[in-house]
Amino acid sequence: MKFTSENFYLVGAGGYGKQLEFMLKHDKIISSAKFADDKHKFKIKNFLKINKKIYFSITISNIKIRESIYNLSKNKNLLYTTLIFPSCNIYSKKISKGCIIEPNTTIANNVSIGVGNFIFTGTSIGHDTSIGNFCNVGSNVVISGNVNIGKKVIIGGQSFISNNLNICSNVVIAPGSVVLSDIKKPGIYNGNMLVKPF
Repeated sequence: MKFTSENFYLVGAGGYGKQLEFMLKHDKIISSAKFADDKHKFKIKNFLKINKKIYFSITISNIKIRESIYNLSKNKNLLYTTLIFPSCNIYSKKISKGCIIEPNTTIANNVSIGVGNFIFTGTSIGHDTSIGNFCNVGSNVVISGNVNIGKKVIIGGQSFISNNLNICSNVVIAPGSVVLSDIKKPGIYNGNMLVKPF
């Protein structure tokens, strides 16, 4: 990786930002991180004005805020960096910028992952799957092969998505759900066999 503790920022100093810093230090990817946060002494608006080459990751789980900061950061000197931990097994080269792929994740061949996704610890993504921009995939999720997931989708931890399915954009799937059919309408879904809207 091209970044160091000196030229790398975590945008968002809340719980997940601090957790990610700990994980990066634990795996010796960086020795420390600089933070930008509106509740921190170095504000996000000041970060966005930096006029030198800086690598950064947005560590804010709220998808709308994460996308908004990304859109404001489209500056040639601010490089939205993908973080992939060493214990991951990655067999696809189609991972876009700004993703955080946590330890012990497996991504099979011919998987396409959009901009700014969080893929949490222990997740498995099957072959020929596509995930749109700014999604959160919880810990220990299993996404089978040939699944198409839209933008701004949240999949709760320990959920299972069966193969050959389509999930539209702007969907929330509750933790522990088992998805066996397409989800065609935005909304919040929860289920243990067939997913049904609340």
